[in-house]
Amino acid sequence: MKMEPLRRRMAAAAVLALAATTMIGVTSASAAALTDTTWSVSNNQIGSTAVTYTFELTTATAGTIGSVTATVPTGTAGTVGVGTVYGLGAGTAALSGTTLTYTPTTAAAVAAGVPLYIEFTGLTNTTTVGSSTSTVTTMDDTATTPVQIDTADSPSVSFAETSTAVTVDIPQSLTFTNDTPSFTLLMDPSLPALSDLTKDVTVTVKTNAGQGYTLAAKDTELTAPSATGTATYTIPAASDGVATGVATASFAANTVGVSATVTPGGGSLAAVQGAGLAVADNFVGYTTTGETLVSASKPTGNTADSLVLTNRVMIDYNTAAGTYTDSITYTATPTY
Repeated sequence: MKMEPLRRRMAAAAVLALAATTMIGVTSASAAALTDTTWSVSNNQIGSTAVTYTFELTTATAGTIGSVTATVPTGTAGTVGVGTVYGLGAGTAALSGTTLTYTPTTAAAVAAGVPLYIEFTGLTNTTTVGSSTSTVTTMDDTATTPVQIDTADSPSVSFAETSTAVTVDIPQSLTFTNDTPSFTLLMDPSLPALSDLTKDVTVTVKTNAGQGYTLAAKDTELTAPSATGTATYTIPAASDGVATGVATASFAANTVGVSATVTPGGGSLAAVQGAGLAVADNFVGYTTTGETLVSASKPTGNTADSLVLTNRVMIDYNTAAGTYTDSITYTATPTY
């Protein structure tokens, strides 16, 4: 008869234990999604320091909040501190791996529908370009293993490059002009001794070639067919090329040559090369294979380099009658 109350007490204890277990299950099942969850950063450039991360959220479930956690991108670093906080009171901040944690000094009993605002200061952004969301979670104040109350993912934040890579494609450019496509030298019918005729031809070069350019010329010498068509008459060049200059005083009759007056335009002709052409009134001959008249070692800039070529013919009665023709070809070659 005395054993019955004991059995009743044991049964009651078992019911209480079951009830306690059931209450824990109800608390976990009641977790809901936070609303109005946002995440922003004061500077979204990768690797930036002293950045403030701000989280805003609205509770969905009433509970006693012992901490709030928020995930951040891999590589986030810094000595985290606490900025402005609303809704939870004073507390401390910590960064462990990819998780920020704000812990109120005193756990706060917060009703459902209460907006919270937390700033984490002193952070260094990830060095990886891209967009990241943050999972924000409110935790209860259980001492050993805190239990989630509410959670939600925030919209994404984009982390961008600290600089912009700029590519400007500048095409290779060279402009060449020749102000005299053709000319005719008409001898005086009286044909005085050593009749001397000249014609200036101005050529210009403008280029952005980094290493400058060369200007070459070639021709076939002045030639004319005989009256009967059985022979060809030639007025020879003054010399065998630009490397050999012939002074005006020694310029022989029945010859053709060129004198160059160099006019530096954009400055690239400051280091002109070209033997006889470098000296005014020094005549040289064109060649049939072509030779470099001048060379420049840098770009011209916006002002073209100018070269005045004085083509000169001297003849006397030893020159056969006829129409002598020639073609001078100029070639400008840039060096990039």
